[in-house]
Amino acid sequence: MALLKLEDVVVNYGSINALRSINLEVNEGEIVTLIGSNGAGKSTTMRTIMGLKRCDQGRVTFDGEDITNKDTQVMVKKSIILSPEGRQVFPRLSVLDNLRMGAYSRPDSEIEGSLETVFELFPKLLDRKAQVAGTLSGGEQQMLAVGRAMMGKPRLLLLDEPSLGLAPLIIKEIFDMVDKIRDMGTTILLVEQNARVALRHSDRAYVLETGKIVLQDTAEALLNSSVVREAYLGGL
Repeated sequence: MALLKLEDVVVNYGSINALRSINLEVNEGEIVTLIGSNGAGKSTTMRTIMGLKRCDQGRVTFDGEDITNKDTQVMVKKSIILSPEGRQVFPRLSVLDNLRMGAYSRPDSEIEGSLETVFELFPKLLDRKAQVAGTLSGGEQQMLAVGRAMMGKPRLLLLDEPSLGLAPLIIKEIFDMVDKIRDMGTTILLVEQNARVALRHSDRAYVLETGKIVLQDTAEALLNSSVVREAYLGGL
């Protein structure tokens, strides 16, 4: 049974049909990627899963339970955690306080253990734990955003554009951490415009175009697909 399942999900923004009968599954232990151009519906899919955008038709299930249009706080309590596009760290708070914000729904007794885990994943955050988040580099802020999400102890981690605006060496570092997070037992649904990197770190992927899934396969098959290469990988 899939950990996360979207069945015939339709989402509208007024008269605009943003998602058109989306069907996708994420199995426990997988990294699954959504790729597609700007406006394809990738972030809308993530927001709908999190309850930040209303599903107009269809249903979303998590571990067999219907979670369609539940409040975001319900999703967080079920250990579905979003690391949003654009990082959205709290710029005036310290790194440590940002991380603690990610664990607001968890008992105090569990926070120190989670901090140790995050600092093992991102040693740079330990070095900068007293630094104000707004003064971090873009790569460090992305590490902080993912680390903050990990403080919620996700069973399903939604990563929205983690490589956006980052240099190639930092992107490699971020995706190495994505692999480690999966190895720790966290299932990951990833939205990423850097399709080549995303597919190299994923088990399966879906291709979205104007709100519809037009391709789905193993990540390796899509990486080798001439259609995907020409549309999303620069034709290489």
